Amino acid sequence: MSAIAILGSSNSQGNTRILCHECIQAAGAELIDLNCFSISPWDYDGQNSGDDFALIANKLVLSSDIIFCTPVYWYSMSAQMKVFFDRLSDLITRRKSVGRALAGRRTWLIASGTDPELPEGFEIPFQRTSEYFDMDYCGAFYGQAANDRFHQDTLRRAKAFGIKIVGQTGGASQPKSAPRS
Repeated sequence: MSAIAILGSSNSQGNTRILCHECIQAAGAELIDLNCFSISPWDYDGQNSGDDFALIANKLVLSSDIIFCTPVYWYSMSAQMKVFFDRLSDLITRRKSVGRALAGRRTWLIASGTDPELPEGFEIPFQRTSEYFDMDYCGAFYGQAANDRFHQDTLRRAKAFGIKIVGQTGGASQPKSAPRS
């Protein structure tokens, strides 16, 4: 099994992509740029079933590690990432078997912004969503950009974070069975 990175940013070539690239190169992860896919907002009636969400959800199941990559926009995840997170509701309603199959995946967060630290509570949606799907949230890497650039040390630490994702055990973790029904 492998790692997959979900990039949700208004700028596909921006700072978050730079951090994500450093990390996923070290982790050997596949990159999914949400801007390259059509993902409609959550729809209670399921009218959006023809978009690309199911394709991405199926790729998540095939991965041992899921890396969410988002800039900090107004103290929260990007709109692209929020729409994607809202669509995870499909995995507890219409595609339950896919939702159950996420159990045991490890999840990670890469974020970029201009403040010295992540805003208080920023990680909570990532942690709680991981808990809900019985995935293991393993932590975040945050890179502060000054004058729209990263210090070389930040890029080095992003690469080290990617190596951490691969893990001290010499490979990606193996998913456990799903206990939810």
